[in-house]
Amino acid sequence: MMRYFCFALLCALSVTLTAQQETGSSRRNFKGGLVAGGVTSQISGDGLGGWDKFGFTAGAWVSVPFTEQLSATMSMKFINKGSRTKLDTLTYNTFGYYLNYVEVPIWLCYSVSKKEPGKMVVNLGPYAGYLFNQKIVANGFDYPINPQFESIDIGIEAGVSFWVTPKFSVNFMTSTSVLPTRPNPSQVNPLSYYEKGNYNQTLQLTFCKGF
Repeated sequence: MMRYFCFALLCALSVTLTAQQETGSSRRNFKGGLVAGGVTSQISGDGLGGWDKFGFTAGAWVSVPFTEQLSATMSMKFINKGSRTKLDTLTYNTFGYYLNYVEVPIWLCYSVSKKEPGKMVVNLGPYAGYLFNQKIVANGFDYPINPQFESIDIGIEAGVSFWVTPKFSVNFMTSTSVLPTRPNPSQVNPLSYYEKGNYNQTLQLTFCKGF
């Protein structure tokens, strides 16, 4: 699966570089680059609670403007999700769900301020993720998950980007699944939205480098 992700990443970068090498008008219409950063996550409904699972994300992005303040950005990235208990300092027992996704978010981006450097952009949009690896890690040992998580994660992502320079930004994002990523094995109220299953939730601090 990772070779497919790398191939898709290279394709995205190729499209970006091609757009950058077109006419002056095209250079104004397209921007692109790389993104990487840290992730903290939890799974709503798993009974663990807390943002104690840490991971990373990395990928590529392409952006096209519609007006001076409105644009759209699509990215493709690898991202760690899941949840984890806090380390028990008495018994040193640990337990966590470890989920790895290839994810494609599509943002609608609105520039709150136009000046650069220091431009602030609000981002909002859906994402679709493909789960290519899932496991439970307890006390250093890997175990299968039962019931397993769905292979597709559909959700929404929102946050802000601060463009420190015209080609470098710091991004604060949060995301949540809107469809259950795993059925709830002990659902009590069939009419409850959150009792239908588990939902991935993340907080992300990432850095974007434009070309």
